[in-house]
Amino acid sequence: MAEIRLQTGSRVFEVLAYLCHSPLEALKQFVENAADAIEQSENEDGCIRVRLDNSTHNGSRLPQIIIEDNGIGMGSEKMEHILQNIGNSEKLQHVLRGEKGVGILAFALIADELHLSSCNGGHTPSCLVLKREWLREGKGEIIEKCSQHRMNRPGTRAHLIDILPEIAPQLTKARLKQYLSREFANDLRRNLYTIQISDGHGYEAVEPRIFSGVPTMASVINLGDMGNASIQLYTLPFEAEGANIDLCGRAGIRLCALTDIEEFKKEPWLGRRLEGLVRCDRFRGTADKAAVVQDEVYTALAEALHGLEAQIAEKIVQVTKEYRQNRLAEIMNRVDRFIGYFIRYKETGEMPKRTVIASDKKGPDLVQKLDLPPVRPTNRIPVSTRAPRTQPVFLHADLCVPPENMSQLRTWHDNGNGSVKVNMLHTDFLSSEKDDKRCAWYLFSIWAKKQLLDEYGNDSEALADEMVGLFSRAGPLLNQFVVRPRSPGRNVETVKT
Repeated sequence: MAEIRLQTGSRVFEVLAYLCHSPLEALKQFVENAADAIEQSENEDGCIRVRLDNSTHNGSRLPQIIIEDNGIGMGSEKMEHILQNIGNSEKLQHVLRGEKGVGILAFALIADELHLSSCNGGHTPSCLVLKREWLREGKGEIIEKCSQHRMNRPGTRAHLIDILPEIAPQLTKARLKQYLSREFANDLRRNLYTIQISDGHGYEAVEPRIFSGVPTMASVINLGDMGNASIQLYTLPFEAEGANIDLCGRAGIRLCALTDIEEFKKEPWLGRRLEGLVRCDRFRGTADKAAVVQDEVYTALAEALHGLEAQIAEKIVQVTKEYRQNRLAEIMNRVDRFIGYFIRYKETGEMPKRTVIASDKKGPDLVQKLDLPPVRPTNRIPVSTRAPRTQPVFLHADLCVPPENMSQLRTWHDNGNGSVKVNMLHTDFLSSEKDDKRCAWYLFSIWAKKQLLDEYGNDSEALADEMVGLFSRAGPLLNQFVVRPRSPGRNVETVKT
């Protein structure tokens, strides 16, 4: 075991926090180093594996994360050289992903210890041991021919041991898979290597991020003397968590999100309605990789993007309108079919044996029948405003903007064709529209109102209209309560779940 001196110091954690703004970014450093090692080895079957695991260490059961690659590997001399030249890495001379030789220290933002085992050319692996408590002292150890971390092929394996308790909940398999899919999308699309992830139940491939929404723009932007940039944009019909536009530099390496830059923290960029990427090979990343260097290349591109804002905003409005019309038509179609089942139930007293409009078929209650699956966005949204309907049509309703004298009503009758007009601007409709099930309840209540009016006459108009409001307000509460029988002989009580 050889002790080595590191070029760290008392402010090491401040520097690391500046370089990595989240635990995901800290873990990304090790995946980037693995990608670099594969690229340097020219391995055509490069593979990076990330395993979230509970392994035995020093007799205790401690959580750990393992990042493994089949890249070029390194021996003890290489390890010592890298650690003693932190910040002066040979990567500065290449277009590589790792953070200029400091990425290896990012373990301290995630775990108490790092055991980095590596092998090259079939030699017995060496193992570098770093601990958080050693970093301020600038201390590290290299174990020659490490028996604990054996490797029989070239590559490197990083064991991040004893994950910090406050960090562990953020490093879930699902979250890591989504993050890696976005950050390494370009490399994965180019098949430079594969990334696999496991939480102890088998490995799953990380697929490159697929942009959702309607294709909006795919073109080359001429930056004059600054060269060219390419842009791909997709418009989402609604706000989506994580939707952003990536800024990519040379070799497609992601530098940051467009909205990380102050001047783009505004509409239409900030509304989480756009996905895509902007790539310019002449972009340069800042030292902390949190943004792009705002030089003359960036200035030329920013000016071009600002010139597209009006066109993009118009596209968002168009996509939203088309999606809203088709989604509401689909919900109305499903409610129509439910009404048919409901009428037969009223007549026979028997529950239908099969229903095709329910996403949850475990029980017969009305709430489950109306638990409609969400209508997901597709790359193509039909232009038609009404989905095909099966006959007969029970819900003769049209969604429209009311005249001024009816703006306070939720619905009213059109005596010309006998249909019901639904006020799309009423607050009850706007609030119910956000959720498929609640919207279905609202439309069902409109049908119920019409049935009551047909039975009791127009004198009940105001009363029936208020009934719609009560249905709308009560709908969200129905899932919060269930009726459960108490022990035999006692009354039935309503229990909040």
